[in-house]
Amino acid sequence: MRHVVIGTAGHVDHGKTTLIRALTGVNTDRLRQEQERGLTIELGFAPLALPSGRTAGVVDVPGHERFIKNMLAGATGVDVALLVVAADEGVMPQTDEHLDILELLGVQLGVVAVTKADMVEAEWLELVVEDVRNRLLDTRMAGSAIVPVSAVTGQGLDELLRQLDLALDRAESLPERWSCPRLPIDRVFAISGHGTVVTGTLIGGTVRPGDRLELLPAQKSVRVRQVQVHDAPIEAAERGQRTALNLSGLERGEIERGMVLAAPKVLEPSRLFDAELTLLPSAAPVEHGDRMHLHMGAAEGTCRVRVIGADAALPGQTAFVQLELEECDGVAARGDRFIVRTYSPVVTAGGGRILAIARGRVRRFRPETIREFEMLSAGDDADLALLFVGRAAREHARPAVIADAARAMFRDEAKVRELLERETAAGRMVDLGDGDGRGFLTPDDWADIERRIHDLLSDFHAREPLRAGMAREELRTKAFPGWDSKWFALAMSRAAANGIVCEHGTLAALPSHSVTLSPVQQGWAHRIEDAFASCLMSPPEKPDAMAGGAPQAVLDYLIDTGVVMRIGPELLFHRDAIAKALEIARELGRDGRAFTAAEFRDSCGNSRKYAVALLEYLDSSRITKRVGDERVLV
Repeated sequence: MRHVVIGTAGHVDHGKTTLIRALTGVNTDRLRQEQERGLTIELGFAPLALPSGRTAGVVDVPGHERFIKNMLAGATGVDVALLVVAADEGVMPQTDEHLDILELLGVQLGVVAVTKADMVEAEWLELVVEDVRNRLLDTRMAGSAIVPVSAVTGQGLDELLRQLDLALDRAESLPERWSCPRLPIDRVFAISGHGTVVTGTLIGGTVRPGDRLELLPAQKSVRVRQVQVHDAPIEAAERGQRTALNLSGLERGEIERGMVLAAPKVLEPSRLFDAELTLLPSAAPVEHGDRMHLHMGAAEGTCRVRVIGADAALPGQTAFVQLELEECDGVAARGDRFIVRTYSPVVTAGGGRILAIARGRVRRFRPETIREFEMLSAGDDADLALLFVGRAAREHARPAVIADAARAMFRDEAKVRELLERETAAGRMVDLGDGDGRGFLTPDDWADIERRIHDLLSDFHAREPLRAGMAREELRTKAFPGWDSKWFALAMSRAAANGIVCEHGTLAALPSHSVTLSPVQQGWAHRIEDAFASCLMSPPEKPDAMAGGAPQAVLDYLIDTGVVMRIGPELLFHRDAIAKALEIARELGRDGRAFTAAEFRDSCGNSRKYAVALLEYLDSSRITKRVGDERVLV
């Protein structure tokens, strides 16, 4: 069974708290100041038992305009709105503002309670009910049940509970967005002997005692000591329940309202969000760069609004924007709702939904920028997969892994894996690797990589026609800046399979490349080879081998083709010397015998300098192994 949260809304003094006390027996005004003044200031919470036997959590919010920010903190996670309108006053300014907020937050279900029905004449009550019905016509709550009630006489309370039960039936059929735990924190306090306690509406997943969660945006790991729902300890809190968590691993001063607890590595703090913003028809235009108050989840701060594709967002319209937070990082996922209020005077101007965590300021009028925002808004899975895979690859300088796309799309990894596999099979995605090590690129990004490989190797071959190929490591740093060796190896394997590149040991070349020595170069090659072959185990220094002006390119050719081999950073040996060194080592180490460097040197007939270099080469090739001052065959 899905748990559902009911949130109150309505003008100050219209009887929200009194009604909740009549329905639940709980006075949600817990502060002495609230009880003395009869004015709700902070959020209040109560469990509501319904005729069906279900229990819903109720969040009672302040109605006064000065406490709208508290109302917004409580509206996070509300599934069903309980709009309260007093029969003696009807629709009032905060009724309208709360309705606008519910609409902007995407709350689809609601019930209206017309309170104080015992205080007015029947004809007046009918007029108020009709006025409320008309006010709801252009909202998501159009057609909602409107129930006249009295918290004093009990009139209509049973019918109100019945209608709330029916709304819960519809709420339980709404799709879940995410299965991982997420709790926006709307209250923090400390209990002597127990430590820090936070409360909020669990808007995703399940939380149990002992779970490890991440506190965001601080990105600090915490452990859950105890879980309570409506003051009762339970084994697990589930999505839709008002939840209190006793936490270990942090002090009271490290946490505040607006922070978020979530499964580790699921959400990412950011100062910049791509979004679509809808302004109320009554709002003033929002110009590019305007400062506004931003409410996301239970958090409140200020931001600058960067309007995309226009100089201003207009009243009654939806615009693409980037929200740039000013004070600190925010925490939100794709699909989350937000509210903006003007900076001064403070009134609700509009709201919308987060499309993505932005990776930087974009150029506002570029056609490709606007197309990208249109893709984010449309929400086609295939387009989103391409978009977020491309973003992740550019940001992390590597192929995107499944977790990157899942985090950006705010979808379960299993579903994203299926999507990426389907797109790969259709040729709309490039898949590198296999199993848990899979990485994905867009076809355009892969085509760009192949072009870079081809262009770099083509330029190298033009400069160094006698080289068999470019060093793989040099190619990695130039064609794949930032990529590690694992992803580079997978990319090279795919490029080789596609006929883009040929690999020769530590070298890479174009398949069309071949080395041909001119007669003069052949002569130099013979002379250089003879210089090393004639002094096999005690090779000449490089200047001596190149005497007479031998070109460096010819020596590089002999090294690339394996005629001359580089041993260590400085020494060069003929390949026959390496073969002889191997033969000597095997003879000295026959039958498991250990031998010293001096014995190896004497058998080679050279100096310690050359003997040690050859032994270290054999060690690195896992032909010999050093044990103390001796060697044995591996």
